[in-house]
Amino acid sequence: MLMLKRKALFVIITALILSYNVKAATAQEKPAISVDEAVIIALGNNQDYKIASHRLEEADEKVNAVWGQLLPALESEASILRQGADTGPMSLSDGQYDLKFIQLRFGINPGAFYHSLKQSHAGYALAKEELRRIRHEVEFNVIKGYFDAILTGETVTLRSNSLQVLRENLKDVRRMYQTGSVPRFELLQAQVQLQNQEPVMREAENNYRTALEIFNYHLGFNAITYTVKIDDVDKSTIRLPAEESVIPGLINAAMKNRPEVLQVSLQKDALNHSRKVHQSSYLWPTFSVSGYYGKTYQLPNPVNINLGGGPSPDLSQITGSKDWQDTWQVRFAATYRWGTLIPFDSQRALEREEREKIQETEQKLLQIQRLTGITIRTSFGRLSTSYETILSQEKNLETAEEGLRIARESYRAGVIKNADLLNAELALTSARTGYVKALYDYYMSRAELNREIGVNSDTVLFREDSK
Repeated sequence: MLMLKRKALFVIITALILSYNVKAATAQEKPAISVDEAVIIALGNNQDYKIASHRLEEADEKVNAVWGQLLPALESEASILRQGADTGPMSLSDGQYDLKFIQLRFGINPGAFYHSLKQSHAGYALAKEELRRIRHEVEFNVIKGYFDAILTGETVTLRSNSLQVLRENLKDVRRMYQTGSVPRFELLQAQVQLQNQEPVMREAENNYRTALEIFNYHLGFNAITYTVKIDDVDKSTIRLPAEESVIPGLINAAMKNRPEVLQVSLQKDALNHSRKVHQSSYLWPTFSVSGYYGKTYQLPNPVNINLGGGPSPDLSQITGSKDWQDTWQVRFAATYRWGTLIPFDSQRALEREEREKIQETEQKLLQIQRLTGITIRTSFGRLSTSYETILSQEKNLETAEEGLRIARESYRAGVIKNADLLNAELALTSARTGYVKALYDYYMSRAELNREIGVNSDTVLFREDSK
């Protein structure tokens, strides 16, 4: 029974490995795109970017809505009035019919209108900076996902090469063991080295597939639709970073261009104008004009006034007559809401609330400025370090290649053992891994700096004479 369980477990594991390899092969068959193409695709598909675009349109319509306050309300109206009373003016008529062909109503508080307009413009600028922030975030995530895929793809290649080297090494050691050239210990050691490398290879493949899935997620796809060009690293773009003396200039540029910084400043402006909108309720009167033109049909009651047997006087000028007549009205007014002078009025409370929010944004702005400075200094340091690491790893790579060439010649001449040749081959793999990792750190630091500063800052980041 135990043997059957082991066999079943072996079959299941083998099937999973084969299935995974098939999926990985399928991923490799997908079209490979460059990083610039990936950014274009992401901006066309990314949901966050689409949402921010719609919000920008919403903010533009809010500006139009404020301008719309300058337009009067134009209406037409038809109404019926019925009334009754035993005595007094209401007893003279049962009501009336009104047809108002055109009716105009307009009212505005100059201070409230001006600051509402300013607030809407600040809101539009906020939405515009939010769109720019998300664009930078999308570009950074795509670039990061792209180079993550390149790094993990290179790791798969390196692990595959190591696995091939260990397999060849096992064949050589087994042949030498069969001829009695090496003890059984070296054969067992070669077998263990190969078996240790196989799960590392599967982990590398899994990391590569995960990186591709995350990369395609940032492109706007739920499945692996595109892959990356593993060799899409233009070495001519690797340039010598400038001196650390440029860091204050980079921080100043970030304060002027980074969307997050500008958003907080714009939010402060919007809150200040919102506070002044509430202030306008007691600093400015509300001016209004209204009027209409139409037809009215009166429903007068007969009036019987006893004047000693003589005829009753004509009171139609007071009670109206049963026929349609032209009517119109125009009204101008200036209304001052003096109740807002009371500290407990709702408008005064809202004004104080906005004042507190302004102070909150001032603290938030100081916080972002400090964090931006720290991030820029850290990213610039990483950029300089990764550049030096690239130069160092290039030399290590050349040294490891030369070492492997000498080791192969020495092995053929019988000067060194097979284990020494294996170590030389693994040293080359390690140097190649370090070089790829340094490239990844370089491009990530560069992308982070551009994101933090808010604009492409290559002209400041690198020395003019560097290539």
